[in-house]
Amino acid sequence: MSYLPKIEEIKTFREKLGIKQKELADAIGVTTNMITQIETKRAKPNAENYQKIIEYFYRTSDKKETTLEEIWATPLIFLTPRQSAQDAKKYFENTEDIDVLPVLNNDEDRLLVGKISRRVFEKYVDKDLKTIIIKDILEEAPPTFPYDTPKTVIRPILQLRNSCVLVTKNNKIIGIVNYWDYFTKI
Repeated sequence: MSYLPKIEEIKTFREKLGIKQKELADAIGVTTNMITQIETKRAKPNAENYQKIIEYFYRTSDKKETTLEEIWATPLIFLTPRQSAQDAKKYFENTEDIDVLPVLNNDEDRLLVGKISRRVFEKYVDKDLKTIIIKDILEEAPPTFPYDTPKTVIRPILQLRNSCVLVTKNNKIIGIVNYWDYFTKI
């Protein structure tokens, strides 16, 4: 299933990308008033216009060809296999823009072991998180790309739900990129 940013995020993404309401309205074939209504939650775009908005955001973001090194999230927030699910809870509760936490063997080697996604983690929130060890709820590892990879290469991956890519340099994980980073760090 493709991941599309939430309707509530349209204004934030538009502003981060430096797009004026009129420009967005013209690009998708609606009035500026309709964009205002969508951004103030007085109206919802139909499915076709919603898709057009997201595609326009991607095209605008892609215009400046940057590398992953320029957009990854810093500092890299990660878990280790021996940590408890309580540690994951702290990260997921403190920020909405983290949907995936990579799991690395340790801070020195930074070898990828897997990931924990917000979606899977939510299955455990009503349990005693201190007794659940990260290695026991580990998910498959996200893909890795070298730091000098053009960001447009990862676009299809970031359209998948709960996805991210990890950025490597000298065979160490040094950063993470999710859809929020893709759009906003240009």
